Amino acid sequence: MPQGAESVPPAPVDLSLLRTFLAVHRTGSFTAAAPLLGLSQPTVTTQIRSLERRLGRQLFDRRPRGVTPTPFADELALQVADPIDTL
Repeated sequence: MPQGAESVPPAPVDLSLLRTFLAVHRTGSFTAAAPLLGLSQPTVTTQIRSLERRLGRQLFDRRPRGVTPTPFADELALQVADPIDTL
C-alpha cells in the first residue's frame, strides 16, 4: 500500500440488492424476478445496476430475452444464496 494511503473497508452491500440479484440469477430475467420481489421491472434493473457499480463487476449479460449470469455472478450466487435464503 502506498505511504499515506489508508485502508478503507468496503461498505456493506444492502441485503435487498442481494435478494434482487438472487431472484434475477434464479429466474434468468429482470421481468420474471420483479413480481417475485414485489417490485417493478425498472426497479429491479436499477437495483442490479447499483449492485454492479458497488461491486465494480458486470453480473449479467443482457439478452433480448432475459439475462445470462457472468461467471462472477455464478460464484457470487453460490456464496450468498444460503445466508440470504435464511433471512
